[in-house]
Amino acid sequence: MKKLQKRMLTLYCLLLSAAAGLFFRLYYLTSGDALSTAAKTQSSYTLHIPDERGTIYDRAMRRMTNVEERYIAAVMPCPEALTELSETLSGPERLEMIERFQDNRPFLLEVDTPFLYAYGVDVFRTTERYQDPQPAAHIVGHLQDGKGAYGIEKAYDSILASCGSKAQVSYTVDLRGSPLLNVPPDIRQDLSAQGVVLTIDEEIQRMAEEVASYYIRRGAIVVMDVQNGDILASVSLPSFSPSDVQSALEAEGQPFVNRVMSAYNVGSTFKLAVAACALESGITPGFGYECRGAVEIDGVEFHCHNLAGHGWLTMQRAIEQSCNPYFINLGQRLDPDRLYTLCQAIGFSRQTRLAPQMLTAAGTMPSAEDLQNRPTRANFSFGQGSLTATPLQIAQLVSMIANGGRAVTPRLVMGSTLDGETIDQENPNLDAVPIISPATAAALREMMISTVEQGSGWGARPSFGSAGGKTASAQTWTYREDGSEIVLSWFSGFYPAQSPKYAIVVLNEEGGSGGIAAAPVFRGVANGIAELAK
Repeated sequence: MKKLQKRMLTLYCLLLSAAAGLFFRLYYLTSGDALSTAAKTQSSYTLHIPDERGTIYDRAMRRMTNVEERYIAAVMPCPEALTELSETLSGPERLEMIERFQDNRPFLLEVDTPFLYAYGVDVFRTTERYQDPQPAAHIVGHLQDGKGAYGIEKAYDSILASCGSKAQVSYTVDLRGSPLLNVPPDIRQDLSAQGVVLTIDEEIQRMAEEVASYYIRRGAIVVMDVQNGDILASVSLPSFSPSDVQSALEAEGQPFVNRVMSAYNVGSTFKLAVAACALESGITPGFGYECRGAVEIDGVEFHCHNLAGHGWLTMQRAIEQSCNPYFINLGQRLDPDRLYTLCQAIGFSRQTRLAPQMLTAAGTMPSAEDLQNRPTRANFSFGQGSLTATPLQIAQLVSMIANGGRAVTPRLVMGSTLDGETIDQENPNLDAVPIISPATAAALREMMISTVEQGSGWGARPSFGSAGGKTASAQTWTYREDGSEIVLSWFSGFYPAQSPKYAIVVLNEEGGSGGIAAAPVFRGVANGIAELAK
């Protein structure tokens, strides 16, 4: 009790001392000769409120940065300011404020409220750059020494650095730098809503991140508009906090790798491209083949995941059950040049420029000449061998099937804005180019719907309506310490089943069977989209 009383007495004395000092100084400055002398030697002292960077918006003009408000008070040491702040602040913050008053110079002070009304106190609303957690961190990026170092922050650094809100407060001071208390400060403030507008839908993004957190430690989710290639959500795990980059540098799992834009073994998802080429080549959906558990091509034996074999299969049944020998046999019947050309047209083995200095991985694909080799073409036909692709490229494949046969180009940036309400300079969608017939696309959609309804993708079936999709479990030929192979789990599909709007691609790096480790993630995202649409 005695210690508390002593501390209160000390605080009271400090307040009294500061107030007395300010009172006598005010008397000194306002008395005849002193005021005249100060006027002759006055100059200015300027406080700069920390500048904001331009805002990054989602497609609905919702702020993805500069969201959470903070308040900065510009303080001129005077009795009125001392009284107001002493009543507002407490504990260590009050003591720190009193100490700064002793310097008798204007200063900046972070406060908890904008509602401070006293002569000598001017409060400015500013914002934290990032949210906690920050949605789409791998897309938004982060800063280093105040400059964009990653993601959109880096791609549009010059624009974002030049168009944010700015404010400054200038005080008239005497030769010693002390403010003239009877001269109000000059306040200059330039409020700005300028920034960059993304195709991301923040609601879908947040929902997809929440779903991913339940199922995936390392992996990716991408949601794409099937009609135009707009990226509506881009989730990469593990993620990081743009406000604490150092922690991510020391974390396991390579948090800075954007897995949506990185290339991986894709496995059986690629069978959809092979089926598209077969249908375009005149092979009917009823084309049959008997799977006996393995098939030999020029002395090289390839196994089915069902070692007992699937028996007699049509194309639809082969997609439902993801039968390797069926597609190996199908691939041998295709013209390698035509297969290669179609895959390139879809987007495989090609980089996409999403923003300045922001390129996706190209992935890898055997050359048309390599595909003349029958075993190479066999591996390629069920998505193995030297084939790699990004989740974005798989989303392009699904979008082509869902939209009636047109190839789309992924788009991340819609344009820029001057007012935070309308897009000023728009980055247009590239026209979707027809590359397969509507009939081929329709046949593939029915096969993918059947895969969800009664095939290996049953775990992806949404609670609201239906969907179409394809499972994949891709070998990587890399192994854990216990000797087990790391198998990548994929589920790629569209939603809803009728009049599809969304391509949803899920990659789980530490999964196994795509039907078990990736399909439920697809289901969660599709359900989330349905809930958001209500």
